[in-house]
Amino acid sequence: MDDQNKNLILAVALSMLVILGWSVFFPPPEPSPQDLAATAPASEAVSGNTASVPLAASGAEPVVAAEVKTAADAPRIKIESSHLEGTISLLGGRFDELKLKQYRQTLDAESDIVSLLKPTSAENAYYALYGWAPGGGLAPDLVPGPNTIWTLESGDILTPSTPVVLAWENGQGLTFRREISLDENYMFAIQQSAQNNSTNTISLAPYGTIARHGEPADLKNFFILHEGAIRHVAGELTETDYGDFESARAHEELEVGDKGWTGFTDHYWMTTLIVDQAGAKISTFQDTTRNIFQTTAKHKTETLAPGQSAIVSSRLFAGAKRVGNDPQLRKTKAAYPSSSTVSIGAGSSSSPSQCSGCCTTCTLSSAIWAGRSSD
Repeated sequence: MDDQNKNLILAVALSMLVILGWSVFFPPPEPSPQDLAATAPASEAVSGNTASVPLAASGAEPVVAAEVKTAADAPRIKIESSHLEGTISLLGGRFDELKLKQYRQTLDAESDIVSLLKPTSAENAYYALYGWAPGGGLAPDLVPGPNTIWTLESGDILTPSTPVVLAWENGQGLTFRREISLDENYMFAIQQSAQNNSTNTISLAPYGTIARHGEPADLKNFFILHEGAIRHVAGELTETDYGDFESARAHEELEVGDKGWTGFTDHYWMTTLIVDQAGAKISTFQDTTRNIFQTTAKHKTETLAPGQSAIVSSRLFAGAKRVGNDPQLRKTKAAYPSSSTVSIGAGSSSSPSQCSGCCTTCTLSSAIWAGRSSD
C-alpha cells in the first residue's frame, strides 16, 4: 500500500473520530413535548393516554384528548349482575372496570375471575367510552369527551332492573344525558341525548369508542383463531390482526347502512359497539405513537337549533363468546332481534379452558343479524 492510500485512510479515521467526539460532548437539544405536538398530526400527537376523539366532520382526523385526571380519582358507579361485576367511572363515563363472574383465570376454583376491561392506569388498559364529537360552532371542551366529569342524576347501582342516568351541562346552554341499562347477560344499552338551550344553532355527532393499549398479553396466535379487531358492515365481515391496523393518519370511515357492529375479539371474550341507525360510520385504526388500538362507531351529525334536542341509542356487548341453548340468551335474543351479539354470550363452564373459542367468526357472520338462535 503506497503512502497516498495510507494518508487517505488515516484522514478518514481521524475525521470519524472528530465527528464522534463532537456528538458525545455537544449533543443536539432534545425536542420539547410542545415541539412534538406541533409537528405531529392531531391523531398522532404525543399527548394524554386516552383514546382519540373523532370529529363530527366526515374525513377529519381524530383529536387526542389530554389526560387531565385519572379514572382512579373520579367517583364510580357499581355494575352488578349474575354475570358481571365492575364499575363505570364518572370521568368520561368510561366502562373501564368489568369482570366476568362465571369465568376464572384457570381451572382452579380458587383462581381470580376474568378481568375484561381495565382503566388507563392499568397495564394493557382496555375500555369503552362514549361522547359527542364537536361540529360547527363548538369547541372540543363544550361537548362531553373522555375527561368530562359526569354527575349521577338518577339511579345508584347499574343492574338488569335498575338503569342509571348521567348528566353534564357545559355552562353555555347545552345539557347532555346518558342513560345506561343492562340485560341479564352482557348487553348494555346506551341512550345519549343533547338539549340545546343556547341561542345558537350547533352541530355535533354522538360516538362510541373501544380502545386497547397495546396488544393483549395473552395472545394465543392460533392459526384458525382470529384475535384483533372485527366488524360487520354492509353484510361483510372483516377481521383485522393487530399487525395489520391502519394508522390513525391513514384510516378510512365505512358507512354502516342501517346496522353494523365493530369491536375486538379475544380467544374467549369479545367487546363490540352495535349501531342500527342509518348514516353511522365505523373506523378502526392504531395510534402508533402511543400504541393504542381503537375502533369507533360515530353516528350521523345532528344539527340542533335553539330549543331542539337529539336522542341516539346504541349498544355495547362485553362478555364471553358462546354458542348454545342458554334460555337467558334466547330471551335476550328476542329482545334484540336485529343486532344482538348475545348469540355468543354467556357460557356455563367454569373455565374458558373447556372451549376452543374459535367458533365466533362464523357465528357472527351468519347469526347476529338473522335474529335466530345459534345451536
